[in-house]
Amino acid sequence: MAYIDFFAPVPEEFFHGYQELAPVDPGFAERRELWRIPAWLAMVEVDGAQYLEALTKALRAYE
Repeated sequence: MAYIDFFAPVPEEFFHGYQELAPVDPGFAERRELWRIPAWLAMVEVDGAQYLEALTKALRAYE
């Protein structure tokens, strides 16, 4: 779930449908960027500094 809209937005209906099938725990939204940190690191490694801002934002959420 943390990566479902990593590259492009998805319709809100997707999240409602998912929630009906497999409830997401209440703290997921607060931890979502934590799960994305490895992907941001990989993006910086592969594509360069253009992703540093997103990585920094994700890291600062957990200071």
